Amino acid sequence: MTTGGPDMTTLPNFNAFVQSWQQIHSYAPGLFVEITDDETLKQATDALKALDAEMSASGIHPHPLDDLANTVMNRIVAYEAVHYPIPDIDAPDILKVFMEERHLTQQQLAKAVGISQSTISQLLGRRRAFTLEHLHKLAGYFGVKVSLFLPD
Repeated sequence: MTTGGPDMTTLPNFNAFVQSWQQIHSYAPGLFVEITDDETLKQATDALKALDAEMSASGIHPHPLDDLANTVMNRIVAYEAVHYPIPDIDAPDILKVFMEERHLTQQQLAKAVGISQSTISQLLGRRRAFTLEHLHKLAGYFGVKVSLFLPD
C-alpha cells in the first residue's frame, strides 16, 4: 500500500544525502553529538538553546526544525534521566520548595490562599492529608497544575 510519499526503503540520491548531512552537521555539531558525558551534554544543551532562540525569533509556527529540536531534547532528557534522576517528591516537599523559592512564611501563604496557618503547618509536617480544595488553592496561587502535587 502506498501513501503517495517518497519510497523510504532506498535513498536514490545517497551521495547528495551524505553531502547535505555533512554540511548540516558542520553548521551545528552540538545538535548531532552523541551525549556520553557532561561535556557533550553541555554541547547539546547549548546547541538546543541556540536553535530554540533562532526558531522563536523566526516567528514561524510550526517551525520546519521542530522535529530536530524535539529529537535533540529527547536525547538530552534520556541522558539526564539515567545520569541525573529526579528523586520522587511528595506534596509537602513540593509545597516547601515553592514557599522557599518565594520566601513565603506559613502565615503569608495562609493569607494569600485562604488556608489557615495551622492547616499549612499540618500539611507541611505530614500530619494532615491534602484535600482537593487545598490542592486547587495552592496550584492556583503558584500557577501550576493540581497534578503536580499528586503522586505518580
